[in-house]
Amino acid sequence: MRVGSVELHPIVDALGDLGALAELFPAVPADAWELYRALYPELFAGSMWRVPVTSYLLQARGLIVLVDTAIGPPETTDWPLEHAGGLPAGLAELGVEPGDVDVVFLTHVHVDHVGWNADADGTPLFPNARYLIHPDGLMWAFDARSEAPYVQRCLRSVTKRRLVDDVRGGEEIVPGVATVDLPGHLPGQLGLRIGDEAVLLADAAVHPALLDEPAWVYLWDHDAESSVATRDRVLPVLVDQDVLVVCGHYPEGGIGRVVRRDGRVVWQAVTNP
Repeated sequence: MRVGSVELHPIVDALGDLGALAELFPAVPADAWELYRALYPELFAGSMWRVPVTSYLLQARGLIVLVDTAIGPPETTDWPLEHAGGLPAGLAELGVEPGDVDVVFLTHVHVDHVGWNADADGTPLFPNARYLIHPDGLMWAFDARSEAPYVQRCLRSVTKRRLVDDVRGGEEIVPGVATVDLPGHLPGQLGLRIGDEAVLLADAAVHPALLDEPAWVYLWDHDAESSVATRDRVLPVLVDQDVLVVCGHYPEGGIGRVVRRDGRVVWQAVTNP
């Protein structure tokens, strides 16, 4: 898909049940999900949240950027997955070898966004890339999650090899693609603005229901109050605007538009802008 001067390709790495909605959104009544079950049936498996995990390949001015590296090698995760290991195959289908990637941009450092930074043995998968990570995110991982196996395999492995560069909000990472601060879900979370045509939300609204109910609290938001404030801030520039809204946990590759429909704010997938 062409977005302005950038080619944007979704690559679904994995699909599986993250957990029970009642546990992940403990303040949300069960019946409140019925509307969203009808809107986004692919994201529900009974009472469970069925989550796709998608990375994005950007091609801009001869540079190749990989946005998030998803869950990683299937043997490194205990998620109950229907599908896994899709990122390397998806890159190959696009004619991209790991050594071709110039930049790996990580929106944040949760396990399902950094998993293919390295292979199962901890060897960086993209040896010629610069890994761009907000320093607050890296600090959080090395402090709060220092003993987690994925931190050792996916984050310490690339920092030890001096492959990591700091990135903050408002920086252009390649021509036409700039970072956006999206605080709340995790320290240092960043999204992307692709020209004036698209916004990649990272996990600022991790389920599309949060676009309609921005005050709902997600269990794994590091700072729930900041997450709500971020959604309140970004929604006015997304709803009924001529801008694509991209999220790796949304259906059908996660590229769509946010519109008002029947009094609700709804995300609708698109295949071409």
